[in-house]
Amino acid sequence: MDFDLEEQVLERQKLMKKSPLLIISFFLFLLIDIILFIILQKNPLFMFNLNRSDDNMPNPLLTDIFTTVFYTIILVAIIVYIIYLIVCLKKTYLSNYPVYKKIHTVADFFSIVPIFLFIIIVINGLFFSIAQVDGESMEPTFCNYDTVIISYNNELLRNDILIIKYQENFLIKRVVGLPGDKLKVSDSGVYINDQLIEGYIPNSTIEYEMTIPEGQYYVLGDNRFHSLDSRVIGLIGEEEVLGEVVSNLTNGVCPQ
Repeated sequence: MDFDLEEQVLERQKLMKKSPLLIISFFLFLLIDIILFIILQKNPLFMFNLNRSDDNMPNPLLTDIFTTVFYTIILVAIIVYIIYLIVCLKKTYLSNYPVYKKIHTVADFFSIVPIFLFIIIVINGLFFSIAQVDGESMEPTFCNYDTVIISYNNELLRNDILIIKYQENFLIKRVVGLPGDKLKVSDSGVYINDQLIEGYIPNSTIEYEMTIPEGQYYVLGDNRFHSLDSRVIGLIGEEEVLGEVVSNLTNGVCPQ
């Protein structure tokens, strides 16, 4: 019995020492998450962007599901830690140790939430995002409703597929002309470095005969007959490029 009692005393002392560290680390990480959350609001592909809507996000359904689940988990974790803090301040571990131990166990379980949130925020805000293709402009490479992974930090090369924000629209297009390339667009087609790239020219095509300036790109959709691209909207500035598509998660079959 004495041995069991000693074990209980040691366990209580251990938890009493751990409680302040657990509470401080939880709210410290939560504060860091909030700071990053605010800073990364400028990224249109950030899934926690408060300015998002179905009209200005490339993945509204995925984003709604993801953020709803995450916000719920975060709210529950904060409530648990507020209760845990109150229990510790009231020194419940002295008056009702079983209750304190149960709450400590729950709080210990939720301690991973702000750390996991930090990882998600950093990855999604600084490195990768997920989007859903809307439209047929990149068929057959990407079909309508395909889900793709976007990388923010890749060097842009010819034939890379980009996510572009044009006005309030998100476009998915292929790079055909890079800075320094000789570009000619006339009624006979699109030429890059004197090579014919595309012969179909819509009525509203912008004509060029120039060297593409630094920081500018000429982009086309793979489905040339159904694509809003540089033939109509002109050169794309690097500030309009949100990222490069690096993977297709769904690989849908496009309608014939």
